[in-house]
Amino acid sequence: MIFYAALLPPRRTEGQTSEPVMVASRLSWLVLLCGWVGLLLRGCPVSGLLAGGASILVCIFAPLGIALPLLGGMHLFLALSTPDLRQWELRLRGYRPIRGVYAPDRRAALLRWMDRNPARSVSSVT
Repeated sequence: MIFYAALLPPRRTEGQTSEPVMVASRLSWLVLLCGWVGLLLRGCPVSGLLAGGASILVCIFAPLGIALPLLGGMHLFLALSTPDLRQWELRLRGYRPIRGVYAPDRRAALLRWMDRNPARSVSSVT
């Protein structure tokens, strides 16, 4: 079971659904393999560009024997921190954190969240 943090989108005009974004608290394999590019692909542009700038600076100013372990460690650190970075970036966009759920996958997490919050479920918000 994985913990999924739920974040509601900012309040919009009438007629739009307010389905929460479910962020899994686990290592991101895409970020582990691709580094800051993986962060950009995961929807974290601010964190991805900051990490990309740091990676470029390390490549320019550090010798190769020091740069490679630093970049590997940066990939691991970013992969482990991806859920927190994603939640932070969603909060910057106006998303509101609410109670999360434990579930085996994202779809089950959304169903469990809707079951525990019938007043806020997707079908009742129209």
